[in-house]
Amino acid sequence: MANIDIGYKRILCPVDFSEPSRKAFYTAVGYARAFEAELIILHVSERRLVTGGYDEVEEEAESVERLEAGLIRRLDELQADGALTPADRERTVLEISGGKPWAEIVRMSEDRDVDLIIMATRGLTTLKNMVIGSQAERVVRRAPCHVLCVKPDGFVSALS
Repeated sequence: MANIDIGYKRILCPVDFSEPSRKAFYTAVGYARAFEAELIILHVSERRLVTGGYDEVEEEAESVERLEAGLIRRLDELQADGALTPADRERTVLEISGGKPWAEIVRMSEDRDVDLIIMATRGLTTLKNMVIGSQAERVVRRAPCHVLCVKPDGFVSALS
């Protein structure tokens, strides 16, 4: 029988600060802890990071710095509350990028040689989402690794 390695060394968790994203984050922390894996937290701004003149570049840099400081502060709070152990925090990396979320998630998974993406799905089943496709669906179709989609609380299947 072949030896099957199911270990994850690098896990990517995109966050957008929504409640489903928070649930995916906690799931990712649990997986990273279980596998002693590096956890990459990615926030994608749909605004271009550099939009134009010098003033806009400076303003965008300040915005990214505020966002990064907020993410670091939140991780520190989670560690203080006991939700993150010092070892969890040490293995956690923050990344911020700009662009289409699904494309940036796939790009980051390729660039960082990610083994698993854990992300939220909104569980929407509207015609618009079926025709256009959700961010999570686009990632599932294009990612070079496993993708775990975390459904929101109260999710009801369309088949129910």
